[in-house]
Amino acid sequence: MELQKVRAGFLAQGVDAIWVGSGDAHQSEYVATSEERRAAVSGFTGSAGTVVITAKGKSADSGSAALWTDGRYFLQGEQQLSSEWMLMRAGNKGVPEINDWLVSELQSGSVVGVDGRLLSTNEAERMNTALVANDMRLEALATNPVDCVWTDRPTFPAGQVRPHPLALAGKSHNDKVADIRGTLKAEGCVACVLSMLDEICWLLNLRGCDVDFNPVFYAFCVVTLDGVHLFGCMDSFGDDVKAHLGKTVMLHPYEETRAFCASEAARGRVMADPAQLNWELFLALGASAKRAVSPVTLPKAVKNEVELNGIRQAHLRDGAALTAFLHWLETTVQAGETVTEFTAAEKLETFREQMPTHVSPSFSTISSYGANGAVIHYKPERDTAAVIGTENLYLLDSGAQYADGTTDVTRTVHFGEPTARMKDCYSMVLQGHIGLATAVFPEGTLGSRLDAIARLPLWQAGLDYNHGTGHGVGAHLNVHEGPQGIGFRKRENEEGFQVGMTISNEPGYYEDGNFGIRIETVCIAVAKPTANNFMNKTYCGLETVTMTPIGTALVNASMLSAKEVSWLNAYNAEVCAKLQPIMEKFFPGAAVDYLKRECQPLAL
Repeated sequence: MELQKVRAGFLAQGVDAIWVGSGDAHQSEYVATSEERRAAVSGFTGSAGTVVITAKGKSADSGSAALWTDGRYFLQGEQQLSSEWMLMRAGNKGVPEINDWLVSELQSGSVVGVDGRLLSTNEAERMNTALVANDMRLEALATNPVDCVWTDRPTFPAGQVRPHPLALAGKSHNDKVADIRGTLKAEGCVACVLSMLDEICWLLNLRGCDVDFNPVFYAFCVVTLDGVHLFGCMDSFGDDVKAHLGKTVMLHPYEETRAFCASEAARGRVMADPAQLNWELFLALGASAKRAVSPVTLPKAVKNEVELNGIRQAHLRDGAALTAFLHWLETTVQAGETVTEFTAAEKLETFREQMPTHVSPSFSTISSYGANGAVIHYKPERDTAAVIGTENLYLLDSGAQYADGTTDVTRTVHFGEPTARMKDCYSMVLQGHIGLATAVFPEGTLGSRLDAIARLPLWQAGLDYNHGTGHGVGAHLNVHEGPQGIGFRKRENEEGFQVGMTISNEPGYYEDGNFGIRIETVCIAVAKPTANNFMNKTYCGLETVTMTPIGTALVNASMLSAKEVSWLNAYNAEVCAKLQPIMEKFFPGAAVDYLKRECQPLAL
């Protein structure tokens, strides 16, 4: 996309620079192809990044173009950005925040334009506060200048929506709505506006197909004291959905959301989450907006027993498929046959597709060999994928959507003789993984306080990794969900852990140009009995539900304590016992022998 045409578009609207984020009108992490504006304008395809383009500035009369992204994507950014772009490695020493850079780059009196639909209210207000303090301001644009020059933009999705059965949801949408209304009454509100796609799907027990890998559909939802109003593509709602929703849920065209929100605001206070709701809709609520965390966020994160059972069962089937695939891959590579990172990812899906209730992958598979493993969110392409061999590490981060659960698992393996360096680094990552898997902590503890547990073994060796340690996982919903998480920064609206929440456990280590290591499992926060009960608190631990062997070929046993070895052996024994009957049914023979071999206990 020609930057000069983009600049001409925003200059014509009277602004001096534009901000372009990664999200859509719902602040989604993963978006439909029609919403990938940041990728379209910059060429950078990572899932996280923000672009700022200026017409002219203090450092460049012809204007500047800069992209901020985090440590997961530094290498990818270097590879994908052209010479017109500056890569801002967010979090690195000396790299300015976006607002600070705008203030330093633009002249006094400048106006920064944004598409008010495509950033959250909190984000818009923070940016405007920083600009106003320096005699600048933020302005919502009438038209998006990227859209105006994006000639081959895909059409907005309108896939079919389907009911999510009560037998898998565990609670009816009417009961969930009743809970929301109780919150509205307690807060003195006449309505609340919901914009996060997974929250709407969870509340109404619906699933969709508008975004790759995530079973969601594009919609807004307004819950009032006497009704529910769902705004989406009318053709997406079939008779089965209408029957499921009943007469209490009224369907409206997607485009009518803003006008309806304004009309509800005229009737009284409307609850809205400024961390989620886009700036345009929040402005439509005016003074009637009641700032509050979405009343759906926490109930969705704390899974009920039906959801938890589905998650456990989905991970058993997924573990059987993944273990059978790893056996196939090892056998094929060691036989000298050509398998690339891309064809391996394709082959993996043929194993998962044999599992009951399989729907799709849950994200784009990270299949990476050797140096590509150091690109944290590497995506293999057919024409450029490396051949998998026996000389280096192979990192596989993958997952699947099943009707009863969502999976996300990473294993790092070697099909030859690993070096001592590889084994030492792998063992430190494993120690961090075990440390978090065995942690006990008071209910309500923030994940940002647990992060150091997983990093400590690496820190002691002067090593680290540039990504978070854990994220929530949906119940046949988005593979990434909040408000819980484990990372070195506190998340916006972060909630402490409660029994029933899910979390991934995924420390890693990456050497640029050499290899990457990550070990990832999905866990459930469970109540943990303790010898004492300080201040009558509930204490939590993590139940690991991912069932795929953590092989011992890469482990330097001398680095592990007796307790760490005991945990690893107990985990692999559980994996073997639970997967063997499934694999004997779906993948009999040599794959079962591979399972048994990989689950052999490690001796000190």
